[in-house]
Amino acid sequence: MTAIGHKIATASLWSVGGKLIARLIDFFSLLLLARLLTPEDFGLVAIAVSILVIVETVLELPLTQALLRHETLTDDLLDTAFTLSLIRGGIIAALLLSLAWPVAYFYDEPRLLPLMATLSLAPAMRSLVSPRMVVFMRAFDFRREFAIDLMVKLASLIAAVGVAATTRSYWGLAIGSVTGPCLALVASYVFAPMRPRLGLREWQSFRDIIGWNSVSQVLMSFNWQLDRLLLPRFTGLSALGAFSVADSIAGIPHQVFVGPLLRPLIAGFARVDEGQKRILAYLKATHAVTLAAAPVLMILTVLAEPMLRVAVGDQWTFAAPVFQGLCIVSILTLPSAIMPPLAMVLDQTRLVALRMFVEFALRVPITVLLVVKFGLEGAVAARSIGVAVAYLTSLLIVRRLIGVAIWVQLATFLRALLPGVPMLMFLFMVQPWLSDLPAGLGLLFAVGSSGIAALALFWLAALAFWHVSERPSGLEWIVIQKIEAGRQRLTGMTEQSS
Repeated sequence: MTAIGHKIATASLWSVGGKLIARLIDFFSLLLLARLLTPEDFGLVAIAVSILVIVETVLELPLTQALLRHETLTDDLLDTAFTLSLIRGGIIAALLLSLAWPVAYFYDEPRLLPLMATLSLAPAMRSLVSPRMVVFMRAFDFRREFAIDLMVKLASLIAAVGVAATTRSYWGLAIGSVTGPCLALVASYVFAPMRPRLGLREWQSFRDIIGWNSVSQVLMSFNWQLDRLLLPRFTGLSALGAFSVADSIAGIPHQVFVGPLLRPLIAGFARVDEGQKRILAYLKATHAVTLAAAPVLMILTVLAEPMLRVAVGDQWTFAAPVFQGLCIVSILTLPSAIMPPLAMVLDQTRLVALRMFVEFALRVPITVLLVVKFGLEGAVAARSIGVAVAYLTSLLIVRRLIGVAIWVQLATFLRALLPGVPMLMFLFMVQPWLSDLPAGLGLLFAVGSSGIAALALFWLAALAFWHVSERPSGLEWIVIQKIEAGRQRLTGMTEQSS
């Protein structure tokens, strides 16, 4: 493995490790809150959060990605990034405040007015984070980000659960959402101190990437939030709450294994300037992301009903079919997630916007039709169709960008899913037994041990396939190296103690 490849792998492990712990804390928080609050509480907050996500995503500025493209970080570049982020945060907060009353009126929910006003503090805090944190990303050093993720999630957990346990109110969800960004703001200046100054001297360095990226973000936000906006109008808050919780759990593997890898991949793609090497880097990234996240999503899909019973209680089990559908959708999103970083490095962000537009043009009418007619099931079906179209478009775009044949891309994705076959056979065997068990510690132990056994079976199969495939460099190689390094350290410690 090259020096750059080793740096990317190490950075990815730190980034993924931080996000894994952060999402585990999120998951634990969700479990506690689901037992303290009702599906209606989650549905109410989901409306406000959906509006927040749309506004934030529409106005998303890829400032970090733009800074990563520059070999030298000047004060003017950092000041411009800070100023643009500050302007963005102010606009988002103002928009949320101005939308609070119309949204409350549209859903006939006066509680949304103070809720949205409170949530507007979160983007304002995020906009003030030190842009100098990018220095560590450029050096493939994600340890500080790891520490910030850990502190932020623990603070959010304590605040959310504390307020929810005290008040039995949806305000626990809102306070938790605001606490994290406030702590992240302070921590960023502790790790990457700088004196913020206003200025737009380097605006030209951000203009191109912001332009096409903004179009993509507008389309993406509506693609992924439209169903949440429609569900409370045609089903109810409880249905939206169930959909929101199921979507949050199904999205955890994607947030843990895919999101954290995108920034190291951008940095890595930027360092690879030869056509064949870039093709290999892209295929390895697709294989690694799928290999890391797919087995977890497969387990969640098959064991959805017993997992929901043991995790959040019987009042949420009606959401099991929705949860299964959203997990399958998440699996289908894995390979297409690698295309945007590649396009960004090659200054072809307009192709990302094109993919979003194709998905948007098909998804909006289908989502409206299916949600109105079939409710929750319609929302899941619409997402499946949209994701399939997005993946097909991504295949065509990657072929145009770096010349990888569509069948090669598909084969790489399917090869990463192949170790899931024996795992799925095992899961389908134990699923009826788990569903018959009563709720309690016995079910918790059975589900946990079954999940661990399934993951072990997946990785044994993956390493076996890797071995018979002449052991190509990739995630399997990294896993073997880490296991060997751990074995050597353990042997050394044993010899020293003796």
